Amino acid sequence: MKLTVNGAKVVAETMHLSEGHIEGFRSCYDVTIPFGSSVTLLVGENNAGKSNVIEALRLATVPLSGRRSRYFETDDLARNHSGPIAVTTRFSGLSRYQKAQFIGALDLSNGTATYTTQFEPDSGSAHRGRIEYLTGHVPGPDPEPEKRDQINHVYLAPLRDAQRELDSASGNRLALVMSHLLTSEEQESFVETAKAGLDELRIHPAITTIQNRIQHHLTPLTDPAREQSMGIGFDAPELRRLARSLRLKMADVDVDLADLAASGLGYTNLLFLATVILELQNAQESELTLFLVEEPEAHLHPQLQAVLLDFLRDQAEQSACDDSNRPAGRIQVIATTHSPNLASAVGTENVVVLRSSTGERIDDGRTVAVSATVALPLRGLDLTPSERRKIDQYLDVTRSELLFARRIILVEGIAEAVLVPALAYHSVFGDDSDQARKSRRMFRGASIISVGSVDFAPYIKLLLSKVGEHRLADLLIVITDGDPPVPKKPSKSSSSSTSNDVVESDASDDDSGPSYNRALTLEALGRQLDADDVLHVAEAPHTLEADLLVAGSDNHEVLGKAYIAQHPKSAHRWTEIVMSADPAAEFHKRLQWNKKLISKGQFAHDLAQSIADGSSFTCPDYLRAAITITTGIDSL
Repeated sequence: MKLTVNGAKVVAETMHLSEGHIEGFRSCYDVTIPFGSSVTLLVGENNAGKSNVIEALRLATVPLSGRRSRYFETDDLARNHSGPIAVTTRFSGLSRYQKAQFIGALDLSNGTATYTTQFEPDSGSAHRGRIEYLTGHVPGPDPEPEKRDQINHVYLAPLRDAQRELDSASGNRLALVMSHLLTSEEQESFVETAKAGLDELRIHPAITTIQNRIQHHLTPLTDPAREQSMGIGFDAPELRRLARSLRLKMADVDVDLADLAASGLGYTNLLFLATVILELQNAQESELTLFLVEEPEAHLHPQLQAVLLDFLRDQAEQSACDDSNRPAGRIQVIATTHSPNLASAVGTENVVVLRSSTGERIDDGRTVAVSATVALPLRGLDLTPSERRKIDQYLDVTRSELLFARRIILVEGIAEAVLVPALAYHSVFGDDSDQARKSRRMFRGASIISVGSVDFAPYIKLLLSKVGEHRLADLLIVITDGDPPVPKKPSKSSSSSTSNDVVESDASDDDSGPSYNRALTLEALGRQLDADDVLHVAEAPHTLEADLLVAGSDNHEVLGKAYIAQHPKSAHRWTEIVMSADPAAEFHKRLQWNKKLISKGQFAHDLAQSIADGSSFTCPDYLRAAITITTGIDSL
């Protein structure tokens, strides 16, 4: 339901699943997941428990179709969990009509309704056990169990075969849509029209000719005993049988429609989703329907992923209606995803990161290690509105894997993002030893993310702030420049510029020191977040490009080629830098004096290519330390 306030549309809160608590179900030993009122994305690595959360919600609610395909099983019990499985769902935003409807489950102190589904497995059977349906903040017997039937779900499995689902061989999908869309009168009229058409077709010569010929041979065979007559007719038409004969077709606009086999998997998947949304929109008897979607990105390229999520969100926001004389018909979307494109499209308020965390359980008096699902709702992070807005904008633009990684390297810009992997693979771990190969694989498992500035603080808070006892990142490396102040640039009259020199721009008179959020400030932030043990700040003494001029190495030769590739007539400039008393400081000074001295991105690409091609190159100590820490190796 949308309201207009001062000309702007806002979404009014209506009945929705606001929280789920799962105990003893597979990897969900004891986890609470908050949900947004319209769309919630559950993101995380493989085996984090995303599907287990969806499965638990399927078991705790009634399928919209009324045909349950998932039941509790003994194998659902979490390992070394002694109690029953319990799935508690809490609903908020109830209208006054809904509060009356769900009075048996209502907590009068806060207006929420709570339902609990418990399963006690039978140790002697793989599929049997005792199910209890409880209600209320303090679970007790449900006085009105039929009310649960008004809270439904529709489930879409991961990697679904949309073409098979839409295949008319069974007619199930189209028949289901037709039963929701058409009134009983329209359905009867359709069936009667089909019957009349089939009756007319029965007298067509194609049928009567065959009928007469068969009868001609049947009569002499049956006449001596008991003469028989035969005929050819159609089965009595029914909606499902008629739907079985229909065929969905699709093609680009203005192109003749073709069988679905001719369409790509992605667009066929969207067609299937369209039929499901149609079914949801016309489910008139539900107060709330949870649309549980696993991997909505299946078979879709990134742009279509974002379009799909926008569409689902709009459907959820527009679904609620006046429930004074009919059910509200609310749709709420809960989806799992591995896609950074989807995770970045909904904002951190609507993302819950699920992780697998090693914990301990007691089994027959023994302490055993288990992998348990933990939830990190990003809305719970202590971010200022400005910080959250900056992160949401960043995620939306970059489609970053920031929310999926455990070991992360944050860098200032493209130059570091290009060079650090090249240095890791070819300089730090460049040999053929087993240890080096293992280290390269470990390094590939980390994510290098450019924040496009030196303002690392919001991202450190996102990755290292605790929600409960857990945080997003296991290890965070920040690579930044020291950027010490440099003396003012000499006036042109005292320089020895020639017509072949690089043209230098005027430098700023601001000789201020490092900005507030460099190494010391970032380390202090890490201590404030109680994360100094998982945060490592690697600071260049000067700046990345300058500090690649490692003293005593031959790096200047490779760097010189990259420099001269941009300024073929300025080789003498590079010689002046290399022959100075402190080449790194001299290069840094000139970079500060002339922001156009090099194109940093191109410089990094050329340098990385040279290193990858086998040029000998020594990695600066601060980068070597950052790279080795990322892999968990202290030194080589």
